[in-house]
Amino acid sequence: MSMLGVARLDREWEAGLSGHQDDAKSPCGILALARGKSGPPMIYIVIRRTTDWGNEAVVHAQLPEEFGYCVALWNTCFALPYHIFRQELARIAQINRSRITGALCVPRAEVPAGAIVVPSDDDDWFVPELAATLETASEGRYSGYYWPSEFIEVPISLSHRFGLIRRAIFPRTPPKWRCTTNNYALRMSPAVDPLIDNHMSASHWFVAHPASVRRLEHHLSVMNRTLASQTSLAGIRSGVQLMRKFRRYRRVYRRPLNGTLAWCGPYVAMMRDLMEALPRRR
Repeated sequence: MSMLGVARLDREWEAGLSGHQDDAKSPCGILALARGKSGPPMIYIVIRRTTDWGNEAVVHAQLPEEFGYCVALWNTCFALPYHIFRQELARIAQINRSRITGALCVPRAEVPAGAIVVPSDDDDWFVPELAATLETASEGRYSGYYWPSEFIEVPISLSHRFGLIRRAIFPRTPPKWRCTTNNYALRMSPAVDPLIDNHMSASHWFVAHPASVRRLEHHLSVMNRTLASQTSLAGIRSGVQLMRKFRRYRRVYRRPLNGTLAWCGPYVAMMRDLMEALPRRR
């Protein structure tokens, strides 16, 4: 995003928030006061990008041209087509979202102004307490919320591996991006669209507006960067490389979970079953 674009976004954000400084008078605040335990949720999850994974023709039509080779390589190595594997990832994430009490997953056009919106990809996971935690933390003076990023992944490159080792040795090492795939939330206004779609734009804005942003210490989400993600498959040019990474991913889902990730045990088990049963072509 250019500096001119950032400045325009800043002006739109400030204008959009001028009517939401008093949380009790904002649409979000009114909704929170009126809902009680059985009322409608004030927390909305918006999926950035998804597709009809069950329709192979639609999937292939939407694939970036440079990614087509990776998908063809996948379909050469595995008997389960790429689009069906991705459909299963989306199904696991949908099960996860269905267990979040007090949150709805809706198109962004259905999110009321002033409500709290959580951007997500269609294969991301959240803790069951996501909505309750964000409702408790929500205050009218804050426009954004973020929490520690968590990942289940195989390093995508040598530099990425070194970065993970460095953070393990020096836990205070700041992450490259403050906002990653699904570790932030926004108070809905016409100005938030670029921040919903792009975590890098969101990171820049969060850093530039510290008074409008609240950090939460809760671990509310995890990014499950699977073998099928574009970043995982990028750079793989042979079946030997793909199968090597496949075996590494199977080991990832067999490992015990640490304390902050214990909540996603059921979904890791689903991933473990999926990876163990993934049929290879001979």
